[in-house]
Amino acid sequence: MSTTIILSYALIILGIVVWAFLIPGRRHVSPKLMNYINIFGGAFLFASCFINLVPHMFLGEDPYRFVTPNLHFKIAAAVMVGFLIQLLLERLTSGVEHGQGCPEDNHPSAPKGQHAIAALLIGLCIHAFLEGMPMVDLDGDIHQGLLYGIVLHNIPIALVLVALFMSHNYSFWRSLSLLAIFAVMTPLGSICNLFLIPENEMLQSLIMGVVIGILLHVSVSILFDHHHNTFSWGKLALILVAFVAAYLTPGCPEIYGIY
Repeated sequence: MSTTIILSYALIILGIVVWAFLIPGRRHVSPKLMNYINIFGGAFLFASCFINLVPHMFLGEDPYRFVTPNLHFKIAAAVMVGFLIQLLLERLTSGVEHGQGCPEDNHPSAPKGQHAIAALLIGLCIHAFLEGMPMVDLDGDIHQGLLYGIVLHNIPIALVLVALFMSHNYSFWRSLSLLAIFAVMTPLGSICNLFLIPENEMLQSLIMGVVIGILLHVSVSILFDHHHNTFSWGKLALILVAFVAAYLTPGCPEIYGIY
C-alpha cells in the first residue's frame, strides 16, 4: 500500500477525531459556520459525482471505449440501489449525514437516549464503510474528488456527534473512542475493497454506482432540504466556489487518458 493512500486514510481519520478536542472546554462551532461547511461540502460532493466519479464508473477495460449497454443498465440500477440504501440508513441516523439532528437546534429528529445514539453510530458506520469502498481504484489511484468530499462531508457529522456526546455527558475518552470507530470505517471500507473483493471491473463499477447513489442522496438533501432551500446570493456563491473546486480537483488519470 502506497504512502499516498496511507496519508489519505490518515486525513480522513484526523478530520473526524480532531473535533473531540472541543469536548473538554465544552466549546461549540457556530451554527452559521457549520451551515456554510455543510453547504460547501454538499455542493462539492454533488459536483464530484458528475465530474470525477460518474465518468470513471463507465470506463471499461479500454479507457477510450464505453462499456456495453447491458452494463449501463446495471450501473444505473446500482445508483438507484445506493439511493435506496441511504434512504434506509437514515432510519438509523436521523439525517445526521446532511447536518441534521443537532441537539442545540432542538431538531425533532435529534437522537435521544443511549439506544438511539448506538443506532445512529451503526448507521453512520455503515454509511462511512460503503462510501469508502471505491476511494482507491484497482490501479492504486485515489479518487481525490471522493476523498476531499468525504473529508468535508464528515466535518458536520463529527460536530453533531460531539454535540450529542456533550449533551449526554460522555467523557472525553469515551467520545474520542466513538469518533475513532466512526473515523476508521471509511479506510476500512477501502481496504476491504482492495484486498477482499475480486478485481473485476464490472463489479467495481457497480460498487461505484451504489456509492454515487448514496452521495447524490446526501448532497441533494443538504442542498435542498427545508433548512437550505431558501435562496440567497451567499449560498449561491458558496455552491459555485464548491463546483469550481470540484472541477479543479484531479480525477483518476484514466478519465483523461493520462498514463
